Amino acid sequence: MENTQPILIISTGRTGTIFFSRLFADLYPTLAASYHERGNSRPLQILTNLHFSHILPKSGLKAAWKLFKSGEIESCERQFHIDANCFLYGIASLAPELYPNLKVLHIVRDPRTYVTSHLNFSRQKGTSFIANYFVPFWQPNPFLIGELPLKRAIGFTRLEKYCWIWNFKNRVMEGLEISITPYLRVRFEDLFNTGNPEEVFGKVTDFLGLPRVSDISERFLQPANTSAKTDFPEWREWTPQQAAHLDSFCGERMNKYGYNSDPEWLAKVKQGR
Repeated sequence: MENTQPILIISTGRTGTIFFSRLFADLYPTLAASYHERGNSRPLQILTNLHFSHILPKSGLKAAWKLFKSGEIESCERQFHIDANCFLYGIASLAPELYPNLKVLHIVRDPRTYVTSHLNFSRQKGTSFIANYFVPFWQPNPFLIGELPLKRAIGFTRLEKYCWIWNFKNRVMEGLEISITPYLRVRFEDLFNTGNPEEVFGKVTDFLGLPRVSDISERFLQPANTSAKTDFPEWREWTPQQAAHLDSFCGERMNKYGYNSDPEWLAKVKQGR
């Protein structure tokens, strides 16, 4: 459809992208074509991480996008094309021209619950376990990117690995703040862990250009694809050293996003330093 508005909902993952793809499809069936990780998006995540590792040129990444994803917007028969897709966390900042007139919604989640969720999810689902622990460049590499020495990167604990990933990916996505791409960042907790998600969701729909809806609070009580508590505990059960590790990677961005004010957390971090 001519003049279809492309929208990307991006994140680190573990932020309700399945939920949002279903929600927009249910709320706007005649206006929006809404997808979760549409098409061959997984290879693009690997290639994006190869690019950040200085192995694949941007031209190669753009060629891959045209191979795997081009034509989706042009063939859309609705006014809005929504792709809730954490695999595309770097595409908009690297090559916004691939999506003319793109709008980006960035969902950020508290790193303490993100790390716990991702570590548990990666162990409870076979495909996620294989991807996260055996597929090269499924996640960005801090040594090849040039942020950490090899010895430090190799010595990462599982906790440290996902703390660094949270910081790196959110840093990439928030770079859109100073770009020409219309960009909105919202906190996961302001939708799922609040008594009034409609206010924040109204800001989201206003930004996207969709009509506001009401009486949807109950929808946010049941996010999809939740992880079960398996082998990694909630942060209140962490050691002070684990808390200090997360703070060393994520503390600056936690402050920026409004996550670093809990007295119990701050005391634990201080004790672990």
